[in-house]
Amino acid sequence: MATIVTVHGTFAHIDATGQGSSETSQWWQKGSEFERHAQELISGQDGEVKFLPFVWSAENSELERRAAGSRLLEMLRELDAKGESYCVIGHSHGGSVISAALVESVAYGAPLAGLKRWITVGTPFIEMKREPFLFTRLNLVQRVLFVASLMLLIMFGFYAGAELLEGAQDGVYLRRPERFFFSGVMMSLPFIFFLGILRYLDHRKLYLYKAKWIQRAKAEYNPKWLPLCHENDEAVQGLKYLPKVQLDLIDRHFAASTVSMAAILFLPLGYLFAVTSPTLMVGIANFLKNDVYAVEQYDKAKSAEAEEMERLSGRLRQARQMAEGTVLDPVAAESARQEAQKIRTTLRGMRAHLNETDPEFLRYERAQRFKRRFLEENGKTCAGGTLCGEGKHFSVNAKLMFHVVTDELSAAVISDEGDFGNFGGLLRLLIPIVLVPVISALVAIVLLMITEFIAHRLSAISAYWLNRLTLAEIKRSAFGNDTESEIAIGADRRPNWVVPQNSYLPTELGDLIASYSTSTAVETLAKFRKAITTLAFAEGETKAGVLFTYFTWKELIHATYFDVPEFRKLVMLALSRTEGFQPKAKFVTDPDYVRTGGWLKALEPAAAGTASG
Repeated sequence: MATIVTVHGTFAHIDATGQGSSETSQWWQKGSEFERHAQELISGQDGEVKFLPFVWSAENSELERRAAGSRLLEMLRELDAKGESYCVIGHSHGGSVISAALVESVAYGAPLAGLKRWITVGTPFIEMKREPFLFTRLNLVQRVLFVASLMLLIMFGFYAGAELLEGAQDGVYLRRPERFFFSGVMMSLPFIFFLGILRYLDHRKLYLYKAKWIQRAKAEYNPKWLPLCHENDEAVQGLKYLPKVQLDLIDRHFAASTVSMAAILFLPLGYLFAVTSPTLMVGIANFLKNDVYAVEQYDKAKSAEAEEMERLSGRLRQARQMAEGTVLDPVAAESARQEAQKIRTTLRGMRAHLNETDPEFLRYERAQRFKRRFLEENGKTCAGGTLCGEGKHFSVNAKLMFHVVTDELSAAVISDEGDFGNFGGLLRLLIPIVLVPVISALVAIVLLMITEFIAHRLSAISAYWLNRLTLAEIKRSAFGNDTESEIAIGADRRPNWVVPQNSYLPTELGDLIASYSTSTAVETLAKFRKAITTLAFAEGETKAGVLFTYFTWKELIHATYFDVPEFRKLVMLALSRTEGFQPKAKFVTDPDYVRTGGWLKALEPAAAGTASG
């Protein structure tokens, strides 16, 4: 008996058995127009041909294609066991499934004796290459085992290395080098054991790359192969040129504006972080105390006149408090105000004199002011001689941060002792109102410029790598490469283990297929135009159903080969000239028989004249 095994392609609408009706079945199913045509035109040399569909998951997955190849090989070996002659026909990635089965047949057993011809139709064979290193070819579980088996050796190496580097005289490996060697060998055994297993599994898995098996598959099956492909097949050409595609899906400035926007929050967030951090605030206070104001240095170098000014400043504060606390006693309040004015006048004179005679006076005065504000409380030094509250009092922290921003300019304009009288108080109020926004704005602009500079470069670098990763993932998905150990690098009309041969379909036949696809597309467009209203009001799954009701995939050349009678006849003629098959009289007298023979001769010059029946 002669058998035709059919293998469908990716995303085929399949059922569990491969059965179908004459109206709905696809080319590869029983009851299809292709099977009916085959029964009419060809037969086995000892009877009718048997039609045997092979069903697989149809997923765009390299692992699924290889798994399907293994199951297909089992089916073909059963035919071998019965002594049958058979041909295998695969459309789209069905051809990839056949290729995987054939290479596996020579890798793990004997070649298929009953296989007389295998035909691939519009098959984009994915070209793969191995990952360069064993570790990158392992799956996740295997990588975990690899690292785990290495741990004992790593621990031993670290211990021994530390002993050698530290020169420990009591170390066993320094006194007994033979123990070092023996221990190293013993600690390596788990890693060597797992490495051996993983290399064996890797060897078994990557049989497609073994030169001797490739050569054997080529010798056995290359003469029996007939590739049929339209020069404009969308799947083949699309995947063939996919590696050359370079798309910038993400603009190089995509993140610049968003990251730059963060500069707006840098100042308030930085302030809140600083003022709520005890460690940072104490550090700022100590830095100001020691490195900016040199408080201890000026305490030791304090002059008698400076000490007198401190005493008068204390009296001035007391006089102010009395003036403010005796509102109900106008006489006492007025007396306190007069005393304060006298002290203020005296202080002004002393300050003017010290300014002329002591160049360090202003620095001393600022140091004392800082000390009174942040290092003393009620005239007494705070614990540890550092910031009062140890950075845990937010009011003190906030006052210190405000002092950092405003003190330099305030000291240059007005002193604590109330220069300029009441106008001095107004100045002390206006200085921070003007100064803080100005300084903040300047700092914010500088931060913004720095942030924008960094953001544009980070955005460009991120866009570059995101584009590469995204495009690589798109290509990986399009190729269906879900392997852990291989990289898809391209697609071609032939498997990488066969000799390049045969051109595209003859122009005349290719035009017939293209015309059929075009006419289907025109009809679909007309029907779809009428369905616009229905589609507009459809939702969710209903909308997808409306689309697939009108889109049949026959609009693509890739899906229309077997719908064209002339193409089916070409396949039948190739089968009829194969061992175990023969043409029926109806086929020989068919008006297209001679023309079809010319097409086959153009595709297969060496085999066209070889007929077995």
